[in-house]
Amino acid sequence: MKFDFDTIGEWAPRLSAALDTLVPAGLRERVAAGPIEWLEDALDIVLEEIARNGLVDATREWLRGQTIVAYHGSRLSPEEIASVRTAGLRTLDPVARKGQLAQILSRHPGWAQASVGLDAAIRDFGDGQFGRRQGQAHLTISRGALLTAFNHYLVEGSEFDQVVAVELLGKDARAILQEGRSPVLFTVEVPGDRALDLAERWLRNGEMPGLIRHALQFWANWLHDPALDPGTQHVDFGMIFYEGISPDWITDAALIDEARLLKSYHR
Repeated sequence: MKFDFDTIGEWAPRLSAALDTLVPAGLRERVAAGPIEWLEDALDIVLEEIARNGLVDATREWLRGQTIVAYHGSRLSPEEIASVRTAGLRTLDPVARKGQLAQILSRHPGWAQASVGLDAAIRDFGDGQFGRRQGQAHLTISRGALLTAFNHYLVEGSEFDQVVAVELLGKDARAILQEGRSPVLFTVEVPGDRALDLAERWLRNGEMPGLIRHALQFWANWLHDPALDPGTQHVDFGMIFYEGISPDWITDAALIDEARLLKSYHR
């Protein structure tokens, strides 16, 4: 079974069934009645009557049995899209990006003068003073949020490429990076145990794992309002991989309509 966060009408009833033995009589009705002012309120009501650890453990076990659907958005050339489908999503290697970036940015009239700063910019924005993205690949769980609230990845492409280009050549360099590339949304199906391992890697004592927290929080809000659409809630929860993402997990690479993106684009 799949856990696709935005399709709450499909997964929330299944999570309800998995938690049924923990939920006392009348709790669902109490949550439905509210009042609910903030997203956090519904889960707070649930936690008043269910032991936190038991609820977390049961949800963790349920999620381990799911395939977690996640998304990665970027702006790529047809050749780059084909490479991702064949080789998977690679972690950021700033040094490996140097040659390709130099080739692309050389089309800018100010490149000859700016190019002397390329090594420093790559170092600073890869794993230096201004960035910590080296050796990472990112996915997010909300397709709706990626298409609207955080769609600058689809409009502008790689954040690393963009910040290096702007640092060296100014904001107009973004247009050069975007030439010949299209917005593409990759659908990635991550085994539940792998997704939970990532979600729990950097937890402090007592923290609820982010994937579990989002599942429970939106499940509780679904009890209050079954019409809730998580894709409209601008959920920014990502999974950080420290190794490449297998092409076997990538199930789709969908080109996104540029005009649709620009209607909600903001930076």
